[in-house]
Amino acid sequence: MLPEILMQNLRVVFVGTTISETSDELGFYYLGPNNRFWFLLEYAGITPTSVVSPSERKVLFDAKKDRVLNEMYKKLFFEKKETELLKHRIGLTDLNRRRVISNDDDPAAEPTMDDIQKFVRKVEKYRPKLVAFVTSMEIFENCFKRLYPSVNRQRGKQDFLIGHSEVWLLGSTGGRVKDTEGLEQVFEDLATRLGGF
Repeated sequence: MLPEILMQNLRVVFVGTTISETSDELGFYYLGPNNRFWFLLEYAGITPTSVVSPSERKVLFDAKKDRVLNEMYKKLFFEKKETELLKHRIGLTDLNRRRVISNDDDPAAEPTMDDIQKFVRKVEKYRPKLVAFVTSMEIFENCFKRLYPSVNRQRGKQDFLIGHSEVWLLGSTGGRVKDTEGLEQVFEDLATRLGGF
């Protein structure tokens, strides 16, 4: 399982549902073949360049296919990308830190109430300015409705805080998402908000 990227004083922590097999095997977050997360960060100006470029992703896929992607290389790649993200005060984690899953449709991907409570304690401890959920609207609502009744499925800023942290719902960046314009817009809105931090 990939380590979390967390520390004090982050501008934003992006929160996925759980780690995919592809990302776990390749050694970093959001590396599914059609996942748009890294493109969207660059597109919106949240990072000046793509943290994981398409060519780097291809190198990782080819190395895995050729059975030459070893743990040492994955560790070095992770550390390099972690350093780059932390330089921009960006963190990464997932709600379900127990399981690696094939895709979000896997029933094992659904976070439990224990997962959610652990996540809330983590946010209260690290106190990022903002937590941004890169997960489906349905999973987001199912996870947080009991704790925060004002949760809704609208992309953008939510009407509740976790600890002192502002909460945003971005939606899934996986390849099956069809509303690419909506995703691009909410990432742009988030970039504008992050400009104040």
